Amino acid sequence: MDRFKKKSPYTFSDLERHLGRVLNNMSVPRMLPYHSVMKAPPADIFETSTEIIIYLELPGVDPDKISVVAERDRITVSGERPAPFFADTISIHQLEIEHGDFQRTIKIPTAVNISTTTSKCLNGYLIITLPKLQSQSRIKIEVD
Repeated sequence: MDRFKKKSPYTFSDLERHLGRVLNNMSVPRMLPYHSVMKAPPADIFETSTEIIIYLELPGVDPDKISVVAERDRITVSGERPAPFFADTISIHQLEIEHGDFQRTIKIPTAVNISTTTSKCLNGYLIITLPKLQSQSRIKIEVD
């Protein structure tokens, strides 16, 4: 065995993940925590026969601080996740959780009735329900 040959303690995927974290932590918004902007929250969109359901991940966000604005073809969610404050902090060893303002606009894939749109927060998730407009393929029109 060659005593000068070293085996890497990491696999390529470990190095890639670690480098991604390093680069993410070096970004300008992360260096300026008092003026930070959070990335758009992740969302899942589901369609049933009667509605569109938008499911956004918003842990740590006060439901009273969330704004939901529905328009004809899109919905916009905005708010802020405040940074925690601990009075006796002498050092910060790790910052991975994003804080600050956020905004996410999602295009609605089909016609919906925005006047009956509802939203609720449940276990750190915002659930927005948009009833679909029910179009009739055939109607009978009375002749006067």
